[in-house]
Amino acid sequence: MIGGITKGSCFSGCVEYALALKEKNKEARLLYSEGLLTDTPKDIIDGFECQRHLNSRVQHWCGHISLSYSPKDAERMDDDFMVKLALEYMDKMGIKNTQFIIVRHLDKEHPHCHIVYNRVDNDGKCVSDSFEYYRNNEICDEMKRKYGLTYGENKDHVKTQRLQGRSKTRQEIYLAVQAAKKSAKDWTTFQRELAQKGITVRKKFRRGSTEVDGLSYFKDGQKFKASQVDRNGRCSYDVICRALDRNKNRQAQPSASAPRPMQQQPKQAPSAAAKIIEAGADMVEGLGNALGGIFQVGPAYDPEEEAFINEMKRRQKRKRGRSL
Repeated sequence: MIGGITKGSCFSGCVEYALALKEKNKEARLLYSEGLLTDTPKDIIDGFECQRHLNSRVQHWCGHISLSYSPKDAERMDDDFMVKLALEYMDKMGIKNTQFIIVRHLDKEHPHCHIVYNRVDNDGKCVSDSFEYYRNNEICDEMKRKYGLTYGENKDHVKTQRLQGRSKTRQEIYLAVQAAKKSAKDWTTFQRELAQKGITVRKKFRRGSTEVDGLSYFKDGQKFKASQVDRNGRCSYDVICRALDRNKNRQAQPSASAPRPMQQQPKQAPSAAAKIIEAGADMVEGLGNALGGIFQVGPAYDPEEEAFINEMKRRQKRKRGRSL
């Protein structure tokens, strides 16, 4: 059981995706709904939109969760059991007293469903998202133990050789970043270890300041934002900084059994390649690559969600372009 969380500001796009209205090769089945008058797509969207106006302070009013299960649990996963698990998950996550739909997708080997819910509840209050990514992991683990569900392999154990194209490159970057995080004690070392595997990392700065706003990774002519490499933030700037600090502090602590170094090793001049790596790390990316989009991505890795999220981002960009 894996839960993937996203939030946005477009009910129409999210509902259309969940109900597979515009994809011929996908089949979806509405299993359950609450707080909505009818089960037609238009009425579902209109119902969500009407209620979200009860609280204009909520910026990302569209909540979306995908719950995916191992193919080994497919025989147990009939519609009733899937709804039971989804309702229990929502209750534990504190998603209560609000409108929602539960839709099952039938296009994959692994059973999975999509929950679309209104983050403006029936009383006009905002459904809290505090620590939702951490709570999501804990609740999924708890429910897997409770119902004896299969523990699938996490992203660190994905068989890269079975992947192709962009998915394979992304997984290679992810594994390289996780390896470098374990040993590097500063950004220079971190970048050098990635460069040895053909990966370049660049910092993106907030406009008009020296504050780092994000990271981008480049490999084989392809570019990935940190959130595209890993949706739970394990390749983000802040997480890497904390890992480097831990490594630095751990290496700085003297060992009780090891004597202090008696002589200093001669310094070696940095190579031309190292200078290029260090200089390239601080390049500011183009102004048009500002982070944003209508969805904030959560921790569960599910490749089928990527196309949907990217489409929502494109819609939001078009919407901003048309606004005055």
